[in-house]
Amino acid sequence: MNRDEMKAKMAELNAKMKDSLDTAKIIGLEAQDKLKVAMDETKSNVNALKESYQIYSKRVKGKASSELIKAQMNLEVAKEELAARKEAHDKEKLEKYIEDMLEYAEGCVMLSAIAAKEAELAKLEAMDAQKEYDEKYGEEKKSEE
Repeated sequence: MNRDEMKAKMAELNAKMKDSLDTAKIIGLEAQDKLKVAMDETKSNVNALKESYQIYSKRVKGKASSELIKAQMNLEVAKEELAARKEAHDKEKLEKYIEDMLEYAEGCVMLSAIAAKEAELAKLEAMDAQKEYDEKYGEEKKSEE
């Protein structure tokens, strides 16, 4: 492979690497935006559920007036709490899963950034080797002429 072919190959590699780095950056930024939206939505949903529960709880407590109604309500509340505990357990599992997946996605974004930096380093090393090649063998070619 002669010097011009090597330079052409380097130029082609540079263009491909620039495209790949740009694509990786865009994908990383998009993933970061999606993660933020998902986290905000999850927090908003949790807050809405807390508010709904507080409103429901106040309404139930306000209606209980006699001992019989209180006993019936306590029985119903006990049933609901049992169901809520089961639901909360499932909810906690889902929330944990969501957190884990968001952390995984963040890790993937960081990994893509690292890979992009590694590609940039490899490109610089190739350019340094090309310079060294030109210095060593480019002069031999000139002296032979």
